[in-house]
Parts: sequence; C-alpha cells; structure tokens
Amino acid sequence: MIKLLNPNRRASRIGMLVVVGVLINISGCGGSHSVAEESAVNIRTIESQTEDVGFTESPSTGEAGATDSAPEEAPSGAYTRIPDYPRIKTAPLQYIDSTSGHRMGVRVTLPANEDGTPAEGPFPVILIQSAYNIGLMSLMPLPGGVLLGAPDPFMVRRGYAMVAVDVIGGGTSEGGWEMLGEEEQSGYGDVVDWIQQQAWANGDIGVAGASYMAITSLFTAQQRPDDIKAIFASVPMGDPLRGTVGTGGILNGVFMSTWMTLTHLTSTQNLITMLLHPELMDIIMGSTQRHVDQVDHYYLPVIEKAINGDPVFSYDGEFWRVRSPIENIDRIQAPTFIMGALDDIFQRDEPLIYEALKDRVDARLMIFNGDHIGHFMQALPGTEKTDPILNLVLQWFDKHLKGMDSGTERIPAVTQYVKGYKNGNWQGFASTTDWPHPAAEPDRWYLHGDGSLNQQAPFDQETTRVMTQPEFAGYDYGKSADGGFVHLDFTLNDGTRCSPSYVQWTLGSAGIARSPKCFRDTAQLEREALNYETEAMTEAYYINGPIQADLFVSSTARDAVVSVRIDEVTPQGRVIPLSNGLLLASARALDESRSRYLYGEMVQPYHYFTQSTEQLLVPGEVVKMHVEVFPTSALIRKGNKLRVSISPSNQAQGILNLPRRELARDGVTSIHNSAEYPSSVVLLSVPVSELN
Repeated sequence: MIKLLNPNRRASRIGMLVVVGVLINISGCGGSHSVAEESAVNIRTIESQTEDVGFTESPSTGEAGATDSAPEEAPSGAYTRIPDYPRIKTAPLQYIDSTSGHRMGVRVTLPANEDGTPAEGPFPVILIQSAYNIGLMSLMPLPGGVLLGAPDPFMVRRGYAMVAVDVIGGGTSEGGWEMLGEEEQSGYGDVVDWIQQQAWANGDIGVAGASYMAITSLFTAQQRPDDIKAIFASVPMGDPLRGTVGTGGILNGVFMSTWMTLTHLTSTQNLITMLLHPELMDIIMGSTQRHVDQVDHYYLPVIEKAINGDPVFSYDGEFWRVRSPIENIDRIQAPTFIMGALDDIFQRDEPLIYEALKDRVDARLMIFNGDHIGHFMQALPGTEKTDPILNLVLQWFDKHLKGMDSGTERIPAVTQYVKGYKNGNWQGFASTTDWPHPAAEPDRWYLHGDGSLNQQAPFDQETTRVMTQPEFAGYDYGKSADGGFVHLDFTLNDGTRCSPSYVQWTLGSAGIARSPKCFRDTAQLEREALNYETEAMTEAYYINGPIQADLFVSSTARDAVVSVRIDEVTPQGRVIPLSNGLLLASARALDESRSRYLYGEMVQPYHYFTQSTEQLLVPGEVVKMHVEVFPTSALIRKGNKLRVSISPSNQAQGILNLPRRELARDGVTSIHNSAEYPSSVVLLSVPVSELN
C-alpha cells in the first residue's frame, strides 16, 4: 500500500512555501479581478470534479452575467472585454496515451452555458503542461490559473478552452520525473496531437505558463511549430547550465535543493485527487508510488553524482543541451510574449530568449522587479507602465488565436523595471525598442589597489589585494524520515545565507518566510570582501544590459572561485544590491564566437564549460577571468557610489563539488591591478534622457 506523506524536512517546507506563495500572490493580487469578484465557486466542484462551476461577479467588475453589455473596467485602461459565456465546465480527470507508453493526466475546462452544459464550440485552446500537479491546481478555479494549470474563469469565459496536463513523471501522470528529460519532452507533442483530434478544439493552439509551465511551452512550440499559434511565457528558462543550475561552472546547490524538493513534493500529493476520482484510484495510486520510488531510482543517484563531480552534470554536454529551450529556439514560429524579473532565477535567460526570437516572430519582453515568486506581485495588478498580466494574456491570445484587433502593436517591444528610477510600489518602468538598449554603450571601470573604481587605467604597479577560500558548504541528502521524500540540505559557511542570492535561488521563498535587512542591504556581507568604489556620482548614471568583469587573478591553489557583485552605495553606507555573477577559474575558457561584443568591447562572455576546455591554475601564475554578471537595469543616483565587490565564494549561488574542493582548498586568491594586469568591469551605460 502506498504511503500518503506529509513533508517533514526544512527543504520540503521551502517547496511548499513556493507553491503556497504563488497561489497566494495570484489569488490575492489580481487587481480588479480578485477571487471574490470573479470566482464565487460552487462548493460541489471541490467535492466532485464532475460538477459544473458557476460564477457570480459583483457589479463592480462589469461581469454580472452574459447579458451585461458594459465593458469591464481595468485600473490602467488595459485591454479587456466582457465575457462571452456565463460559466465554465471542468471535465473530470482523464488519461491520454503517450508515444513513450506512459499515460498522462489531463484536465479540460470549457466555456459553459447558464445551465452548466459546455457551450457549443469549437474553441481556440490554451495548453499548460505542468510538473506541479494539476490535481492540486484544479481544486479551485481562479483568475491567473492560466499560468499554473488551474481552471481560469477569466480566460475560459472569454471563449477559450483550457487543457492542463501533468507531464510524464509529475502529478497524476505515469513515469518518473527526470528534470525535463527526453521522455518527458516526447509527451509535449503527443498532447498537441491529441488536442487536434478533439471536437471542441478549432485547431488554433496557444501555450502558456509560468516557470516550469513556461519552459514546457517553449519546448512544445519547438516540437509542433505548425500547430502552436501563440506563446505567453512568464519567467522561462533558456540555458539551464549557464543561467541556473551551473552558473559560472559551479553547481547551484541551493536552487537544486529547492527545485527538486518542489517537484517531488507536488508529484506525490495525490490523496485528494484519488478521493475525487475513485474510478481512477488504481492508476493514480500507481503513478504516485512510482513518483515516491523515483527518490531511489533518480533523485539520490543524481545528487550523489553531482556532488562527486560526475562529468555528465559538471560540464556542458548532451544532458544540458537536451534541457535547454534556447538550443532550438529558432524552430519556434509563434508570436511570443516573454515576462521576466530582474532577480529571477532565469534573470540571465529571459532577455536572451527574446533576443533570439525578435527578428523572426512578433515578440515582446517585459521585465519586472523582484524574484521568481515576487514577479507575480507586480505582474498581476499592473503598474504605471504595464497592464495587469491577465489583461495582457487576453490581449495576446485574442490577437494571435482569435484574430481580433486587440491592439498588441501598442505594447512596447521592451519594458523594463529600472532599479532606483522612481520611488513607490511598482513605479519605475521604462520602455524601449530593443534589448540590449539601442542607446547603450560600453563603459570600462578599472579596479585600483587602493579600493577606488574609476575610468582611468592603472599606469604603474598597485597594491595587489588578496582573499582566502572560506570553509566549504556542508551538505546532507537522502530520504525524509518517513522514506517518501527526497531531501537535499546545504549549510552555507560564507555568510551568503543572509544575502540577496539566497532569496533569488530559493525562488523567492526565503523572502516569504522571513525578510531580514541583509536580503536588501549587503553592507554586512561585503564587510570582508574586496570592495572597489567610485566617488559619489555628480549626476545619475543609468546602466542597462549584461555586465562583464575582466579580472586578472592568481592563486596559491589549482582552482578558485571569484564572485562579483555590483552595488549602489548611499552616503549613509547602505549597500543596495543590483546584480552579481561568479566564475570557477578552471572554467574560464571562452567561446568568443558566442560572446557578445558592442562597439568592439566584449560585454557578455560565453564560456564553454566543457571538460576538454578545463584549465586548472598554475599556482602563482596570473590569468584573465571574464566573469559574467547577469543583466540588470538600474540607476546609480546622484550622490551615490557605484561599487564592485569581489569575494572568493557565493555559496548561495554556487557550491563546489568534492573534486573541485580539493583543488581549491586553502587557496589564497589575488586580484591584480597594474598597467600589465588592469582588472576592470564593463557596464553598458544609457543616457538618462532615455528613461521615459
């Protein structure tokens, strides 16, 4: 008999916080489309998914029923229209076959008439494929569910069918989860083929989702470019190795702990779904048991191999290429809307996905402030420069799935939050025509031995500053006490558990659980770092785009980590984090053909991260490291200083595997500053007049 389990480890609680946080944000921050206003749910729906769902809106929403002809009001004058149908109907959970032999759980939600019967179609379809259990997501319809796989009354009542699917290895579906592997991906196209055979589908399919669901959307559009007519991808991944899991060539253990816990936790929580579907008890129970068994079959072996430096996980290769949506991004033919966040786990990738698509398809990029979960806090209610996310989803799909004149051409090509630009919640966006910003120019700032930072290159020998490798992170992994959950816990020993990086790589869940000052002010964290500062700015300085640190480094060890943070420092000493990056010295080899140049300056390096290009240090020998600092948009305000902070570790973002620890152990790393070795940082500056 399968054990139905509750998480009892810290990492599992973090995973649950992520799920709860997203649901809270979506249900509670919907601007004029709150759950109370748009989804008064018939309680029978929770008791039995075979029942229809009714909605009774308050008059303030302009949605009292199908006979209400008044247009709905949105706070920012956003695009909207009255619903076409008074109700929605969510069909019971059903299973479809995949070409891999696994059955996949599917939930279909259709527009419904006043009596609850499905309306006569066919309809354009919005497809969402999730690793986070559609059974959990389908318990209560909610506006915004279109990004998560929950029945979304806002979209469905406006004439869309919604299809939510558990990917192979997730939720109610059969198989074992293997991190976006080939078997899972084979099911994406199978679902599209199934939809095209349904009487309620008119052949026009859009894909949508946030996070994992955004990733599956991109992969699906690559597999079936002739079928997918539109994409709305919120916080998607592009290159997992460089952007998320192996940033700087180092294992991102904090992220992996959070993500693997989240996927395994949600894939095993099927008790309610079993009770609601007793006729499917056997298949759901069998799927759940397979997910539990996956701890031994997949999770623990992967963790052990990664910690012990298995080349498959330590270096770029087929494993990571298969899981990189940006690898075959040129197969996408559909208009694509990309949403991101400045401190998202996919901070690096979101603008790169847009850039890869912009010249071939109708594309938009909208970057908000905040982290992975916090992105929704801004995206849902709208800002002074952006419309609420639900209105944008409707506007995008109305144009590209229904052929309506929804005015998408008025949405700027690129809209970005600019840190430090304006005070007040959700104020501070600027729009432009491209990314990187078309007015951007590279500025090189030199690091000096006295800790100063200016645009004058060293002309003589200066003080060489040194830093020592800190104690390595501790780790513990295995099964939970009851044997049903994976746990992977890291003890960070370099102070970065209290840092913006820790919030970022826990998907923002750390910021939900607690919010100490060090998540927003890194003065304490950088007390022991090598800090380089400009004089107070005589005028505001606007940076926008990727950042590159070109550092001349030597070490007493065979390997070393260099972490670079970019900050704004106030006259009072507050250190406001802007962005950061890190690089393993042995992974410093560059693919110059894929690196970014602007006006002859390399401004965004592309590292091979392959085993064949690995270059260990020779103790005492100076080498040049091109450290990629993830892109941002920020204003260094007049009177404040620009800081570059360098340290030998950022365990919240990257943890050395066991072989690399031995190579870096007790290392003393030097940062050189001289005419021969002019360490510097390249920022893309934009005239302040470009802020609009």
